[in-house]
Amino acid sequence: MNPAIPVVVTDDSNKSQYGKYGYWCCNSVVPITTLPAIFIFISAGMQLALGLGFEPLYSIYGNVEHFRFSWFIGVIIGAVACMPLLMYAPRKCVMLTSSVLILIEGILFTSAPTRADPLLAGRYLNGIAVGLATITYLMYASEIAPNRYRGSCSAIEQYSLTIGIAIQVIYATQWNLLLKFPVTRVHGILDIIFALAAGVLAQFCFIESPIVGLLQKDEASAWNSLAHLELPKTVSSATKQRFEELKEYARDESSLDLMDNIKRSAVPLAKMILFRSAILAFSFSLPLSRALIEGSAMNHINWPAIVAVCLRIFGAGIAHVQIDYIGRKLPSLVCAVIIGGLLIGIGAICNNYINLYTQRPMAIVTSLCLLLQFFAGAYAPFTSVYLGEAFPLKLKGYFIAGCVVVEQLIHIIVICSYVRVNGPVFIAPGVITVLAAVALLVTMPETRKTSLMEAQGRFRHLLYLKML
Repeated sequence: MNPAIPVVVTDDSNKSQYGKYGYWCCNSVVPITTLPAIFIFISAGMQLALGLGFEPLYSIYGNVEHFRFSWFIGVIIGAVACMPLLMYAPRKCVMLTSSVLILIEGILFTSAPTRADPLLAGRYLNGIAVGLATITYLMYASEIAPNRYRGSCSAIEQYSLTIGIAIQVIYATQWNLLLKFPVTRVHGILDIIFALAAGVLAQFCFIESPIVGLLQKDEASAWNSLAHLELPKTVSSATKQRFEELKEYARDESSLDLMDNIKRSAVPLAKMILFRSAILAFSFSLPLSRALIEGSAMNHINWPAIVAVCLRIFGAGIAHVQIDYIGRKLPSLVCAVIIGGLLIGIGAICNNYINLYTQRPMAIVTSLCLLLQFFAGAYAPFTSVYLGEAFPLKLKGYFIAGCVVVEQLIHIIVICSYVRVNGPVFIAPGVITVLAAVALLVTMPETRKTSLMEAQGRFRHLLYLKML
């Protein structure tokens, strides 16, 4: 039964404004519905950078190692808890819960900026919030966005993280220690602002995915969601075509039993653990941060960190703009190979102990770190897109959570095993990254301008040789 919403017949001959199949539904309001997630992920980027070595001097109280990996444990907890929570609560409530947790973290950082336990608790709370929001958003964005713009919508996760990283790095490296205002209080104030913005926007701008209504056999709810994703709120001929596509997708996925879903997820899971969990974690890590900081200190300069994050934002921006036009597979894997090569190059220089105390070699290390962050920024948005497309609908959240958990575990292992800058901490990840990129070159699909059903079908094939 269709809801009582006006039906507007559009002129589909104007192809310039329409997506795939000649329709332009959901383009107007989709960016607005992603705004709550943007503020949550900016906060996440700040905490990520804080845990990976970009903290001002004397701003960590208590055990440094525990403080650094605490946020990643929080993300694991949130990711694991997300799907059971979504069984009983709508996605809007999960996003609001994330906002509240970040608000509490911000209050802790602001009210107790020099006490170890409140800061540690804040890190855990922020991590849980980000774990909840990441799984929810990647599922949500892949479902509400039209096929033609699904990439740029999903990529907001990593692009927002990059902005958060930049904020943390800039104020952490430029903070004047003579100021009596604690730097952690600044972090807390920013998180309070981001949490309030995310909460208000989630309350008033979040529109539930039509897929949820279709899975619940509630077509009226699905129609209503699609209508709200257009501006003005209508059910046009474009909306009808979009509805039929999503209905077919939901019907096909609902017919699968548990074993069918697991079988369909096995190959995509192996690909995404390499593509998202491993390569993304290696491209921004504690050893890389320390190499950049120590290289800058050796040459008595403090601007490289700022340039690094600016280059990362620039790379992410380029990827975000072209992700639905040029393609996803080839640009991302070219970036991955370059990241691996740069990691090996940094490791080769740092493998000689004398180089660590010599200005010229460390200047080269700093330059390679800057270049690496450009390609890391360009690579990261592709991981969000592929993660939202890879898995069958019923188990999508569980497998996305699995990839996110593995990514955090890699960070925790690196943090706990890190002692100092040396060759092996870069060469090993570099070799793994290059080998993974070569393997993915013949297995990763190109999903630009495909429906979710088509994209998942391509992921299930072990080999996929087409580049574009």
